[in-house]
Order: sequence, then structure tokens, then C-alpha cells
Amino acid sequence: MQHLPPSRLDVSDDRRRVVLTWRDGPRVTAPSYWLYDNADDAYDPKSGHRLRPIRSLEGAQTVREARIEDGTVVLRFAPSGEERRVSLSALRAAADRTASRPLALWPTPESLDGEAPIRLQAYLSEDAGLRATLERLARTGIAFLSDAGREPRTVERVVARFGHIRETNYGRLFDVREEPDASHLAYTAIGLDLHTDNPYRDPVPTLQMLHVIETSHAGGESQFADGFAHAAAMRNESPLAFEALATTPVSFAYQGAAGERYEARAPIIETSVDGEVTGIRLNHRALRAPPVDVAERWYEAYLEFQRRVNAPAARLEQALLPGDIVLFDNRRILHGRAAYAGGRRWLQGCYADIDGLLATLSRLQHQERRA
Repeated sequence: MQHLPPSRLDVSDDRRRVVLTWRDGPRVTAPSYWLYDNADDAYDPKSGHRLRPIRSLEGAQTVREARIEDGTVVLRFAPSGEERRVSLSALRAAADRTASRPLALWPTPESLDGEAPIRLQAYLSEDAGLRATLERLARTGIAFLSDAGREPRTVERVVARFGHIRETNYGRLFDVREEPDASHLAYTAIGLDLHTDNPYRDPVPTLQMLHVIETSHAGGESQFADGFAHAAAMRNESPLAFEALATTPVSFAYQGAAGERYEARAPIIETSVDGEVTGIRLNHRALRAPPVDVAERWYEAYLEFQRRVNAPAARLEQALLPGDIVLFDNRRILHGRAAYAGGRRWLQGCYADIDGLLATLSRLQHQERRA
């Protein structure tokens, strides 16, 4: 999007910051250190790493001169006397606080209608199929692949297209199917409440893949809900309840048969320093007692959030078939299943991390821009 140039450039009286104001309203105040450290030539074009050491900032304590020239702000710093240029587009982005990865929240699954699954072969062999899947997953938190067959270990090929498998205490791959004397409720035929996986790990695995190899003919439908969408709605409609879940750390734990114990402590709704929702940890089976002094307020908020995500209109419920694969963001998307009876049901899954996905998506987008 093209923007008009700034209507005004000012240097503060103490010369420690520059203020730019655009005709259409946005305004940014940029400190001298930020301007020097984020100049157009500050980064290596290959690695993206900074070229100048941290001690070089000592020479950028104040702005001696500032002017607009050819789409950049030209600055001379003191005491070093160095000249640097900062593009107006970078400063406008700072003024707009543009999100680097815009999300499409879906409080109801109707928002996902029209997004047909991508065939596994297109995902594996075509950059367009890979990019469409990764963009969908980054934007909505969930994506589906079809026609994947019934071959075990297919999820390894899925992950290899963008990153690496995140091995956990459940192994490199895990099989979700009914087992005699099951050590985990996932390995039974009972229904599972909406939840996120591994909340007792720090950090949690950020992506999960599930490949349907066999399926029951009676129940077992997969269920999904967008935790970020419902956290946003709670923040708007019940701010005190949101605050209780976002500021009260609670413990999650898991103990294995050999006595190994995993435990992590975090709020149900995790936020960044600027208040953005960055993660949901919701797994009632793994929850330990919340602090008793805030328990009444916390449980009321907890139950409200549960009611929101479990409302029938909020859930995407889908009978996945053999050959279907679902990929989802484990920090954002809550998943569960209906109980089933009769027949066999076998899903093979694994975890991965979203940084590899975003890095691959960035590469594909860069290639397209250069084409």
C-alpha cells in the first residue's frame, strides 16, 4: 500500500529522538539508538544479522541532523558523526504497528468454509500446495490434507517439508488407538474434552499433526475450536474473567510409569508484554490445584472459558476418514473427540515447532516476490 510522505519531521529539543507525522494521521517517535540500530544498512542481506557490534551504539546518543531525501530519513549522529539512512516505509510500519503475522480468528467454524483440503501429493511435490497449506495453518491455526493413504510414518514426510519433528516423552511418533490397560485416556474409546497437548512441558510443542490410518464407523468425530478467538471475545465481554485467566499461573503435571515427572506453571491464557494473546494451556486432566486464595474467582473465569469453547456453535466437528491429515497450532487450537464404539480407530501423530513452518513460509513468499 502506498502512503503519502510525512508532513512533518521534528527533532526533539534534547536531540535524542526524531518525530515523524504523516498527513493521514499516524505519528512515530523514534529514539536515536533505534534509528541507528535499524538503519537500512544495519543488517547483512544474506543472514539478516546485524553488522555492527553493540558498542557502536555509544556513537548514536543524539541526532545531530535529520532530513527527508529520496524516500529515506537521512540522519547524522553524535558523537560519532556517522551518517545513516532509515527508509520511510520502515518508519511507517513502526507507526502503524503492523502485525508481522495477521491471524484470522474463527469464533465459529463457518469462517473456514470454502477452504477445501489440499491433496497430500500437491503438498509434497508443489511449492504452491506447500505454501497454501502453511499460509492456512499460520492464518487460521488449522489445515487439512487429503488423499494421504494409510501408510504409517506419513507424518514424517509432512513435517520434513517445513521443519523437524519435536520428539517428546511420547516418542518421535505416537499412535492414538485403543489399548488394553491403557496408560493414557487418549488410548481408550472415551470422548476427550477440548484441550491443548503437553501443557506440562516448557516450552510446549507448538504444532501437532494427526494422520487417520483406520477409523471407527460409530463415533470418534474430531473436534476443534479456536482458543484465540474465544480469548479475544472474553477480553471484550468479560474483562475481569480474562484477567483472572491471563494473570493467575496454575500448574500442569504428568507422571510416567517409571516415575518421571513433567511439570510447568503458566496462566491458562498466555500473553506477550504488549498484551497480545500468544498461547492457551487448557487441559483439565493435567491441571493441578490453582492457588486457593484466588480459587473462587479463577474457577468462575475458567468455567466461563470452557462454556465458550464448548458451545456447539463454536466447535468444528468432523468425521475424519482414512487418508486425512490435520495440522494445527497446539498453542491456539483446542482439540478433542467424541466417544466411539465398534470398529477400529488408529491415528498416528507427531509434534513439530512453528518456527520452522514460518521460516519455510517466509522462503516461499520471498521466492514468489523475486519471480
